[in-house]
Amino acid sequence: MRLLKQLALFSTSLLISKVALATLTYGSVGGATSVDIVTTPTKPVIYGGFAGTCDTVTSGSTCDTCTGTGLVPCNKNAVYPELNLTIVLNSSTTIGSTSDISLKIDSTTVNPTSISLGSGSFTILVPWSEICNKAINDSTCLADKLNHDLTITATSSTGTTTGGTFTLHFTSSVAPSAPSDYTDCPEGVQAPANTGFCNFTAFPGDGKVYIKNPGVSEDYPASTTGVDFKSIVIFYEKQNPGDSDATTRGSITNKSNFFEIPINTSVKPPADPKAYVSGLTNGERYCLVMANRDLTGNIYYFTPSSVSDSTLCAAALPVAGLLDDKSCFIATAAFGSDMAPEVQSFRDFRNKYLLPYSWGRQFVKTYYKYSPHYANMIAQSDTAKIAVRGVLWPMLYFARMSVAIGFWYALGFAAFAGLTLWGLYRRLILGRNVRGEL
Repeated sequence: MRLLKQLALFSTSLLISKVALATLTYGSVGGATSVDIVTTPTKPVIYGGFAGTCDTVTSGSTCDTCTGTGLVPCNKNAVYPELNLTIVLNSSTTIGSTSDISLKIDSTTVNPTSISLGSGSFTILVPWSEICNKAINDSTCLADKLNHDLTITATSSTGTTTGGTFTLHFTSSVAPSAPSDYTDCPEGVQAPANTGFCNFTAFPGDGKVYIKNPGVSEDYPASTTGVDFKSIVIFYEKQNPGDSDATTRGSITNKSNFFEIPINTSVKPPADPKAYVSGLTNGERYCLVMANRDLTGNIYYFTPSSVSDSTLCAAALPVAGLLDDKSCFIATAAFGSDMAPEVQSFRDFRNKYLLPYSWGRQFVKTYYKYSPHYANMIAQSDTAKIAVRGVLWPMLYFARMSVAIGFWYALGFAAFAGLTLWGLYRRLILGRNVRGEL
């Protein structure tokens, strides 16, 4: 009898251990804007963005709602109520029947469209409308955001757990319909709360246009929808010959060229992203409009029409001469490296006070033409380098001061310093010579 009890106990413990080892693991999810399986692998986050209207709907696929004629909230991978989520989970044990699988949000049962069993896995189809209906009591998914767990349980017909449970977290947001623009926040203007990035100036670059001096709300990445922002989105158009900046800027829509700039959200407020739109054609002028993108992929809060067109447009220009290339720029030859801080200061002055203006661009073009010969001569002589550095230092101080406090303030200070030095020269040098002759 004692032996039989021990055998029964051993069999029971073996069965329990076998069941305990049975697990459900993540396979894949389709029909979502995106899925984060990295941050919390044991509870993947399914993101769904509701913004705009789908022009065409493909069964089981998200749609691009950034197809309108204006700049309105949209999503490159939008979800919609009728869209089926396709959830695939792996199971370490064989599931006997589809009736052994159940889905719940909190304590509310979720009814999938279908469940199919495979070898070591099973697939669940459930529409977003059902998820929203059971989570926020609104099958249109437009009443509120989702912030809910979906628990999937696999059990046998006898109630013994054979597949365990697996939890997916749902996060969705509904893009605000109005206002679709941010409130401009140039330097010195407080950015409204939860509005993300809200100001920038376009500057020329080599094959690119820089997004300089971006303004941002201090609570970034918080948003008005309750779902954090994650990136800046730039819509842009190339300027056609003869068109003005206003015409080019006015042609930008949701269908325009699209460039995304990720933001480091671990820093609050975020540091200057040093961002740019790349892959542009040198010699062409481009106009840009900025928007914010949240974790669900919704794009909203665009550059308002009140912002000056000239600050949003810049040319992509080669940097083969001015302040950059040792073979053809005097400062680089004199200071020995295009990465020298002195060269960077000249580069900042160029970007801010020369390239944005037609006369400045003409000056740069002329400089490109004549500087290479002299730069090469300077690079070959240490004496020439020392002499040229001495000549460039006053210009360097002026360039740094202009970037720091403004061109006209720097010019006024330079004029005052020049007059002061001239007065001292006349009094101490010329005056002494005159007195000596007498």
